[in-house]
Amino acid sequence: MVDVKRLAKGFWVISLVVLLLGGLVLPAAAQSGGVVTAEVDRTSLSTDEVLLLTVTVDLATDAGQPSLPALDGFDLLSSSNSAQFHLGNGGMQAQAIYQYQLRPTRPGTLTIGPIEVEVGGQRYQTDPITVQVSQGTGNLVQPVPQPALPGFPSLPNFPSFPNLLGGGGAATGNLPVFPAAPPAGLQGQDFYVTAEIDQATPYQGQQVVYTFRFFQASELFDQPEYQAPDFTGLWHEQQPEQAEYVLEVAGRSYRVTELQTVLFPTVVGELTIDPAGLLIPGGFFSNDQELHTQPVPLTVRPLPDPAPAGFQGAVGQFSLEAAVDPLQTVVNDTVTWHVAISGRGNIGNLPDPAWPEGPEWRAFDSPASVETTFADGLLQGTRRYERVLVPTQAGSLTLPPLTYVYFDPLLGSYQTLQSGPTVVAVAPDGQSTAPRLPTLPAGSGGQPPAGDGAEVAGLQPLKPVQDTWQSSRAPLPFQAGYWLLWTIPLALLVGQWGWQWQQKRRAGRAEQRQQAQAAAVARQALRQSGPGSAPAGQILLDYLAMRLSRPVVGLTRYALAGLLRDKGVPDELVHQTMDCLAQSDATRFAPAAAPNAGLLAETEQLITALDPFLS
Repeated sequence: MVDVKRLAKGFWVISLVVLLLGGLVLPAAAQSGGVVTAEVDRTSLSTDEVLLLTVTVDLATDAGQPSLPALDGFDLLSSSNSAQFHLGNGGMQAQAIYQYQLRPTRPGTLTIGPIEVEVGGQRYQTDPITVQVSQGTGNLVQPVPQPALPGFPSLPNFPSFPNLLGGGGAATGNLPVFPAAPPAGLQGQDFYVTAEIDQATPYQGQQVVYTFRFFQASELFDQPEYQAPDFTGLWHEQQPEQAEYVLEVAGRSYRVTELQTVLFPTVVGELTIDPAGLLIPGGFFSNDQELHTQPVPLTVRPLPDPAPAGFQGAVGQFSLEAAVDPLQTVVNDTVTWHVAISGRGNIGNLPDPAWPEGPEWRAFDSPASVETTFADGLLQGTRRYERVLVPTQAGSLTLPPLTYVYFDPLLGSYQTLQSGPTVVAVAPDGQSTAPRLPTLPAGSGGQPPAGDGAEVAGLQPLKPVQDTWQSSRAPLPFQAGYWLLWTIPLALLVGQWGWQWQQKRRAGRAEQRQQAQAAAVARQALRQSGPGSAPAGQILLDYLAMRLSRPVVGLTRYALAGLLRDKGVPDELVHQTMDCLAQSDATRFAPAAAPNAGLLAETEQLITALDPFLS
């Protein structure tokens, strides 16, 4: 008779051995099983068309980005990603969608190999995809840009930086090819930033162009926030126009956005331009990224000694034009001296010319008008003057030459510009059509002669003035009621000041009490948190608003981090605060459940650590 217990025990032992051996020989990447899927929008196309490859990843657990195989026979034009949420029987489900635009490079049967994605610590791979490609006419059909989120419009441009969301992650479109060699540190990252200057050893006052570049290979979830350096020791002007290029590096297509700032050193010696920053907002399942450039050193050389007479600090390359209009006038009439200084340099801050003076002219100056443009990587323009001159004597009057001295950094020497002399023909004042005052007869003592009311030289007789004036009352300042009335507004001002002082004192005490109790209120809210309560991130934001005495809702993570650093909070605590807020935001999109006890405890510890720095 068969021993059932012994047979069952042997069955479980054999099964356990099979499972253990199977685990040892399992392949490194399992089939997707619906966790990861890949599909194309067509299976037949020509070399003139673009193939759209879509990879969908189930976000039930932590998931990485797809790893594309070698795309033999295809060029990767652009990539983008988004997240989608929908309700099913098991609650809310989330998916990450990655889209790639591929252009066939040759006809035939082309295969897209398996695409691998790591989900929950397990690697999954999709099935290969085969498409048929026919020979096209050579007229490429431009790819359709994919928005950052399906059905959502592109976000507007933000101040001082271009709209980086338009056209997909690295959509090439008609962008020109990046004209320089790729940076050494760019080795396939999603995002990368660099900064450089065109002059490492400029003269004081010489133009320097600072160029910030953003290399983008993936789609942006939201507009980034650019933080320019302080440019200490440098006069600076950021240019509103940006250039865009396309660059192929490490098998990825990058969209390069270039932002330039014109600098003019104001001090001599060794300077360092601090790193520029770019905050890239994260998506639903990714944190914010902070990118920083390397500091840029430069050595500012002093201008040569000795400087010639008349030099007032102009540095660049300039030309001078001068003209007088009209060339014929009369005494006490006006002529205008038109002067224009044009060229390359700090046009807006150029020193004015040294105007020649003379007793034969009276001069009236007006502010200069400035026109500037930024072209070919240089700031250039024109500074115009219109000086009004009034001749004080007749004759052929000569305006002396106008001299302007500047330093040319390209030549390394001082240069002098000079206009030619100008002769103005000035007629005597008697030939002027200006009205003249009437001449009274001698002996009249300045009074018109008496008569029967006849007018002399168009003047009416003066009305006789009484010998004395009499007042029925004492002067107003000597009346008691006048000074009594002045006490009324003075009393009102004192009362208003006292009331406002009392209100501010009460408000200050209430704010101090609120700040002192901020940590205790936050801890109590965290400990009482339950279903339907405010999330940990909202409690943390309310605490920060009370401690900083200002609203923080609506601030970007970059701006909030700056406020904490200004209060002396260490970088480690700042990063913990940002991570806590990001984790709290992620739980808002998860299925309804009890609050995360670990996150609540972590938030309470974080508030305890922050409180000494914010007190």
